[in-house]
Amino acid sequence: MKRNKYVIANWKMNITKSPHKVIDGVSKHLLKTKKNSCRVVLCPPFTHLATLSTKYKNLDFGGQDCHQHNEGAFTGSVSAYMLKSIGCNYVIIGHSERRNYQKESNHELRMKLIVAEENKLKIVFCIGEKLNQLKIRDKILKKQLSALPSSFNTKNLIIAYEPVWAIGSGKTPSVDEIDRAHIKIRNILNQKYKRKSTNISILYGGSVNSKNSSNILGIKNVDGALVGGASLDKKEFCKIIDSSSR
Repeated sequence: MKRNKYVIANWKMNITKSPHKVIDGVSKHLLKTKKNSCRVVLCPPFTHLATLSTKYKNLDFGGQDCHQHNEGAFTGSVSAYMLKSIGCNYVIIGHSERRNYQKESNHELRMKLIVAEENKLKIVFCIGEKLNQLKIRDKILKKQLSALPSSFNTKNLIIAYEPVWAIGSGKTPSVDEIDRAHIKIRNILNQKYKRKSTNISILYGGSVNSKNSSNILGIKNVDGALVGGASLDKKEFCKIIDSSSR
């Protein structure tokens, strides 16, 4: 089965004043080329989502997180229902920065996954090992993937493998290392979801840029990229998008 290929931008807590220059560049580039086989998704800060998703109809948008409940007394939180109501189709769940800083547990992440799926959002579920966990990487990945509910609409699930030590560091694993990790993840998903797992795209993330994106996106078992810092530069991000179709 042919899986969807994605290039997803995670802006994190950046570009809070003038995001339109980047979005304009990406939007015009996609309309001009029309040759890219990948699906492009932009995940800016929450404060920009409503405006951007309304203005740029040719682009898909997503939230960088969602709460595990649809509503309630949770000051500062944003729900999956809210994301859906302003035109978002995607949400990132389980990013390593949130696992680290917000101490998100497997139980909490499972609740987020369930509520996001109930709201029919496509979920980008992030997993990945720390530098001191390289020797037990497979064990870590299996544990993180255990947060996925056994009964789940896999058509709305995307996995993003992001080695924590590679995020923002300028370091990336070798092509063989990335391939081995993706094969391991695929095997775990196959065991969990059987035939339904074949439509789950597995992306790579961690210091992806225009110089290494062709090699990374050319790996057989890699179905796209989750891009951080490089997605803040419209020219750089467009080059990464173009490399997905080579």
